[in-house]
Amino acid sequence: MAKLGFQKGPVEVFNTEDQPLYTTNVSTLETPTVVIPIEGLAAKDGVFYALTTDSISVVANGFLTLQLTNPAGSGTQLFISRISGGASVNTSIAVLRNATFPQAGTSLIPRNTNFTLPDNSIATAKFISQVTDPTVGGVNLNTVVQPSGLFIIEYQGRIILNPNTTMVVRMTNRTNQTNLLSLNMSFWQDPL
Repeated sequence: MAKLGFQKGPVEVFNTEDQPLYTTNVSTLETPTVVIPIEGLAAKDGVFYALTTDSISVVANGFLTLQLTNPAGSGTQLFISRISGGASVNTSIAVLRNATFPQAGTSLIPRNTNFTLPDNSIATAKFISQVTDPTVGGVNLNTVVQPSGLFIIEYQGRIILNPNTTMVVRMTNRTNQTNLLSLNMSFWQDPL
């Protein structure tokens, strides 16, 4: 008999390593275990989406801001997979929970990454580029300073937007010249 720390009293273990009742190989060279990232399964099921602002010329010390919203009453959760983008020179990137920008901005359609299925995400998205910071409220989750080039922030579903929440990604041009910036986001959605 073995004793486990979280149990009251002894627990009998019949299937021991030296005298097993039943064994089976679950992963062999001929039949290996294959692990598929959840993003791949979500894409296969038609619930994985991508957004991009494309490349935008942002004025000196200006902002490029992307907002993703899970509307109230959607009955769905959004799981953030990745945020990426780039810049020709010095920028900073801030990820904000429940921030927003009140301007209309430019609407974006979340694109289904399963090309045989329609772009039917419950999420809404928009972006704006302007000289002053458009964001209102929110809590900063993280900030990244980028000298130039590409950045990738992997969340792999660790940020979840429940109904009636938003997420804003704000890029700041930290130069005194026009800077070419881009923001991308991918996510999957799942009913509550």
